[in-house]
Amino acid sequence: MNFKNELENVIEQSFKELRSGSTGTRLVFPKYSGGTKKRVSEQELRFVFVELLQPLLKKYDYYYSVETPTEDKYKFSNKGTYDKPTASEDGQSASFDLTIKDSIGENIAIIEFKAKSASTHEYAKDLCKLWNPKEKSKYKYFINLFEKIEKSTEKAFCNKLESLPKTSNEKVFIWAESLREKDKTIRIEK
Repeated sequence: MNFKNELENVIEQSFKELRSGSTGTRLVFPKYSGGTKKRVSEQELRFVFVELLQPLLKKYDYYYSVETPTEDKYKFSNKGTYDKPTASEDGQSASFDLTIKDSIGENIAIIEFKAKSASTHEYAKDLCKLWNPKEKSKYKYFINLFEKIEKSTEKAFCNKLESLPKTSNEKVFIWAESLREKDKTIRIEK
């Protein structure tokens, strides 16, 4: 099995553990204020993923970084308006949620996490960074956690992604799953 397959096993296992509510770690899922429903957010997804990633990092002698600064600069809005996100010399540094690096510091994987349904602009910001060829990495992933994926959720998510202009030939693996086991997994290479 190669690193990419093993990394994707970690992604799958992360979703399974979030669904079960039993992560085998000391992470607890808080309940929403005044309710009994547990909250599972992007942060819980990221923390479970990092916990499960540890054996793989050790096996390959890889390391990870969180909120890793980007190589390029970006413009995500223009004086309060939501323009199309772009790489721009007069922009600002951004960050990636997680990067996996080899022992000399080269990026092996860049990962962005999202939870629930975000706006098209929010998706565009993450994918603009991932599609940028200046952001060098062997693998690039966009991982989205939904509470549930129904036909309308899948259609809305895919329509938002399709509406985004792809700015390069960089491959990004888009992976979306829900907290309900019966729901479809969405995997797109874009």
